[in-house]
Amino acid sequence: MESLKFPLIEFLRKKIYFGSFDYVPKDNNEQVFLTIDDTLPYNNFHHDFGPLSVAHLYRFAVILHEVLGKPNNQNKELVFYSYTDPRSRANALSLLASYMILIQSWQPHQVLAPIAQIAPVMPFRDAGYSVADFTITIQDIVYALWRAKQTNLIELKTFDLEEYEHYEMVEHGDLNAIGDKFVAFASPVAMQESNNFVLEYFKKHNVRLVVRLNSPLYDKSIFEEADIKHVDLIFEDGSCPSMTFVKGFIGLTECIAREGGKIAVHCRAGLGRTGCLIGAHLIYSFGFTASEAIAYMRFLRPGMVVGPQQHWLYQHQNEFREWRLTMEVGSKPDPSLAGYSPLIDIDPSSLTSSNFVPPRTPERNILTPRRPSSVNSCLPQPTPGQPRKTPSPSRVHDVISAQTVRSDYASNSDDDRGSISDGISDDVSADSAAIVVSTSRKSQQCNSHVSKQRSVSAKLFSHRPGGRQNRTDSSDTSNLFVVPQRRNITDLSNLPQKKSLVKQLRVASNPSPRRRNRLEEVKDVTASIVDQTDVESPVKNMEKYSHVQV
Repeated sequence: MESLKFPLIEFLRKKIYFGSFDYVPKDNNEQVFLTIDDTLPYNNFHHDFGPLSVAHLYRFAVILHEVLGKPNNQNKELVFYSYTDPRSRANALSLLASYMILIQSWQPHQVLAPIAQIAPVMPFRDAGYSVADFTITIQDIVYALWRAKQTNLIELKTFDLEEYEHYEMVEHGDLNAIGDKFVAFASPVAMQESNNFVLEYFKKHNVRLVVRLNSPLYDKSIFEEADIKHVDLIFEDGSCPSMTFVKGFIGLTECIAREGGKIAVHCRAGLGRTGCLIGAHLIYSFGFTASEAIAYMRFLRPGMVVGPQQHWLYQHQNEFREWRLTMEVGSKPDPSLAGYSPLIDIDPSSLTSSNFVPPRTPERNILTPRRPSSVNSCLPQPTPGQPRKTPSPSRVHDVISAQTVRSDYASNSDDDRGSISDGISDDVSADSAAIVVSTSRKSQQCNSHVSKQRSVSAKLFSHRPGGRQNRTDSSDTSNLFVVPQRRNITDLSNLPQKKSLVKQLRVASNPSPRRRNRLEEVKDVTASIVDQTDVESPVKNMEKYSHVQV
């Protein structure tokens, strides 16, 4: 777009662009500028700076649609921008990418294509205070939200912004819903008013079980009296759970989900240990990668999964995914799990042909129909396709091998074969004409093809004294025209003289003086060759070269 004077990247042509400026740009007749750096800041815990949450996205979408809907901005491009510092750029781009995935229903590659045009974006770290040794990128966020949308784990149409912002406050319970099965919250404390808000939320959203991961700070009877079961799976703060705890937690979750209820999980802050177990179940149930699970949880509850727990999820993600195929919820109740059962190994003897059918590979859908969107159906310009090994039309050439010519020659009569001299006209460009071959590297190495820039005279007269030696190996077909050995020189009719090939070597009938001189050189060489044979040559149509003594 010629009117834009800033380094911008295009998301929607003539509609939405992104840029970073070290100053505050002013609206003009063609562009309107929007930023959220000062209006929607991230509330960090320690050294973390993002990504922005679902509440930020909801407010951003409302502001964006209001700006685009103003009558004065109908024909203007909207430039969403950030400051030039790395953290502001990362948060702004992650927010715009989330908007395109969840609201505009773009595919991940469509969102990432514009972002790939600019300098690398700073990755996001955990909410700890130590050195960041594990990060998530915008790509992780994009695929996390895309997978969550595909599995119905997030839906902005039913998202309640007021409820979200009310209950995430510490004085109102410090809790957030994670998907349709979990509620993550900070540990309640005895005699605290926020406990009433927690119980109110649990009753409203059908929470059936509370899992405590930290040392007791309250009496569990406050939940049991409200007909909410309580289970302790306590392990040390900042550490990772054992596989026994993980199997028990996933078994609990599956049992409660069958009853149509939810599970509330908490540790001291409801971030680290809570994120470990919920993340393990996301990987187990929906096939998230570790980075996607972390990105998805932080989008709904900022700060989840801290320090070594990130590596723990990454190291065991394949194991959790395999459990979906190798384990099942047991049938024996466990008293330590409030009467529910953990995951147990599937009995191999139970896998028979009657109850186990290998999954069928779905047929490939070549033409994917466009997914309808009730919000907006606008999409970016198509991204470039995959590279093709098939050469373009300018690279396609005819390839003629000696074997092909010989087989064609054998099928023709003597009258159709013609002579060598038929291929030499008054224009000497035939002398320098090369048999054009394929540009493939393999074809250049193949002995059955003729090297580029090999002239006709070099092929016909390669046995002259002091020049190239005769090729005596009958299996070597690297030359299109193979000169017979001396004992067969009288039988020049064996030379391939297919007329279709001769036609390819014909040239214009009005040669230049320089070409005429080159023709005379060819005639002299031809005469010397014939003199050396000391035999009568059966070459036809030599009358045009009457000065050559045969």
